[in-house]
Amino acid sequence: MEEGVMTQRKGSQMQFDDWKRVANPWRVVEAAKSDERARDAAVSRIIDTMLELQLDYRHDNPGFQPFSVTALAGEVPGGGGRSDQAMLAALRYHPQSEWHKACGVLLDQLPKRQAAAMLMQAARIRPEKMGHSIWMVTARQMVERQEVLLRALGLNEGVRHFESVEALQVAGKRGRKRLWQVLAVGR
Repeated sequence: MEEGVMTQRKGSQMQFDDWKRVANPWRVVEAAKSDERARDAAVSRIIDTMLELQLDYRHDNPGFQPFSVTALAGEVPGGGGRSDQAMLAALRYHPQSEWHKACGVLLDQLPKRQAAAMLMQAARIRPEKMGHSIWMVTARQMVERQEVLLRALGLNEGVRHFESVEALQVAGKRGRKRLWQVLAVGR
């Protein structure tokens, strides 16, 4: 019984950074129902996954291979036929995990304008960093270049443009707050 109390104390003392390091995202979501730090970390992780879905995974073609499936016609099944094995492996190991699917469903439930603002802000790279990217912008440049940035996220359809930095920030904050509230009730 005392061990359970220690576990509860230890859990309640976890900070945002501790929750961000928890490997299993579902554990963080479960803890988010009762722990605000876990909820903040879960929102951050969900936004990162949504961004990953919009920037990376929507461009993937699982199973697509740059050769014809008929190129190896007549080979014995499983006897070195590269195309069928590559397609099966691509489908089996595709990054669309249950976590990614759940984050995709959450993204679809958010108002598009809030989701767009939230993801634009998350993708932003501060200009003082090294390198080059379309995401290396100031907040003002983000508003000025929003058409290109929204297209890069695949969210340019049906999103009313942000007229100012403040409008972008308010919409992003509302999106994060909505995610936070969903996690609080545990839906």
